[in-house]
Amino acid sequence: MMNVTYKIEHLTLQGKNEQAMRIFYRDILGLLEQQVTEHEFSYAFMTGDTPFLSIVFGGITPTSQRGGLYHFAVLLPDVANLATLIDRLIRIQYPLGVGDHDVSEAFYLNDPDGNGIELYHDRPKEGWYWDNCIVTMGTNDVDVRTLLSHKKDLWTGFPAGTTIGHIHFVDGNLVAGDQFFLELLGMEMTAAIANSAHFYSHNHYHHHHAYNTWLGSAVQMRQDQETGLVNWQITTV
Repeated sequence: MMNVTYKIEHLTLQGKNEQAMRIFYRDILGLLEQQVTEHEFSYAFMTGDTPFLSIVFGGITPTSQRGGLYHFAVLLPDVANLATLIDRLIRIQYPLGVGDHDVSEAFYLNDPDGNGIELYHDRPKEGWYWDNCIVTMGTNDVDVRTLLSHKKDLWTGFPAGTTIGHIHFVDGNLVAGDQFFLELLGMEMTAAIANSAHFYSHNHYHHHHAYNTWLGSAVQMRQDQETGLVNWQITTV
């Protein structure tokens, strides 16, 4: 649907490894941490920002992979800031995956509890290729050397304009994803990977959400008290 103001405002995670998780989000990524209660912390991109992430500790590790969050994606406003952050992560040897998706360049990592995170920047929209409302999104290697040539001298924290660009989910049934995102949220499908993943958005964005079945049709959803995504909040106009 066009002309919809759609913003992913906030995520809440159930966490287990409090010390490691706080070090990761506060010290490695450089988010601004605030203690909410004895076992809950919130994180914002910049001073004065409303927190976009809360982590409530005391969770337990699932006995097997669960449906729910596949990754949440942090959209940086330009390639220079992404390159500076990636340079920092490479220097401390934090494990990363990569993907050039035509519309964007993305890097993938897990936090200490195993929650997936994507760090990315969008290429100019004028260069996105659409065919009958379907956008071309491939998965190729990122030219990391060229990307890093755009970096600034030092990572000092997330810049103004950083947002949660999209949230990607995993479950066992694409029909359920279509019903939720297409029918309930009124989005349009913008891409598909065979019969295993669908991508959805408002306003001709490449995707605000994705939904895949890559853990199989029998995957069980996250249970209460298990680590993972508890809830997510959006605003629409």
